[in-house]
Amino acid sequence: MSSSWTPDESSETLLAEKGWLQGAVVGAVAYGIEVALYFMCSHLLFQQMNRTNYKKHLPSLIYIITTFILSTLFMVSLADFTQLAFIQYRDFPGGPNAFENIMFRLPVDSLGNVSGFLMIILSDALVIWRCMVFYKGCMVPMWIIMFFPCLLYVASTAIGLMWLLQVATNIPYLSSTSINYTVPFLSFSLALNIISTIIIVLRLLTYRRRISKVFGSRYGTQYMSIAAMMIESAALYSTFSVAFLTLFLLNNPISATFIGALTQVQIISMLLIIFRATQGKGWSQDTMSRVMTSRPPVQVIRMGDFKHTLRDGSKTFTGSTGIGTHATYKSNDHNSAEAAV
Repeated sequence: MSSSWTPDESSETLLAEKGWLQGAVVGAVAYGIEVALYFMCSHLLFQQMNRTNYKKHLPSLIYIITTFILSTLFMVSLADFTQLAFIQYRDFPGGPNAFENIMFRLPVDSLGNVSGFLMIILSDALVIWRCMVFYKGCMVPMWIIMFFPCLLYVASTAIGLMWLLQVATNIPYLSSTSINYTVPFLSFSLALNIISTIIIVLRLLTYRRRISKVFGSRYGTQYMSIAAMMIESAALYSTFSVAFLTLFLLNNPISATFIGALTQVQIISMLLIIFRATQGKGWSQDTMSRVMTSRPPVQVIRMGDFKHTLRDGSKTFTGSTGIGTHATYKSNDHNSAEAAV
């Protein structure tokens, strides 16, 4: 293909434009995954909702509808602004890259910035709420556990507002300063997600150890499954965020490929958690009460008549007919488990 058809722009500018266009494509793919998860979550919620439990499922339904609307507005903004730069104003001095750097305060781009900011704030708020659910009933006061995550959330929100004003308005102080609020805003959000996930996983491991100590190791598998789900969801967003921040700090134009899909990936991570929780495979506010009131399954031992009592009196096997014998757990095991948690 003739090199004379190549625009008269530097290789760095062309690379930046490639990264931006590819980021729009990656963002569209992530949005498609998000649409599928949204309909899967809403379908499950509507199936489970009735007159008696609608108050339990309604907050989740409102949350996913709100994030879906914001995500759609973000994609509309990204697609329209990309179209303006590459098609409608293709002869803008400096090309699409210059158009993006100069005309970023257009209303259509501001719509995407506001939508992206709200999506990140709502996703971080869900992380905070999940932490509170996991630590409900903990012996340590809730404010001690949640102080640092809430502090990160407040800092992320405040810096995010500064970033939004910087990119969407002409306030002299914000537009003339050399500080770029993009990095601290996303860094605080990333730190909040990582730290909150670690806190939740520690809580789950504590549950697993204490329940397994009382009832046996096979009764702690649920906690490892939930912990793996939380780690996988956090890793998805963290990987994209770390990749973007690293490339952005290195002033690499390929960072634009990640920023277009970053907010969508964060919403996907949250929808995965909601979907698993709606399926009954996650952790809800009544999970601990269900675990503590459940009884171990009946154990059948085909032996002759016998009676065996442990020294602590916690477990008694009694056979009367020689056909089978049942395991009976005294209430002190149940009480000790509640006290341990």
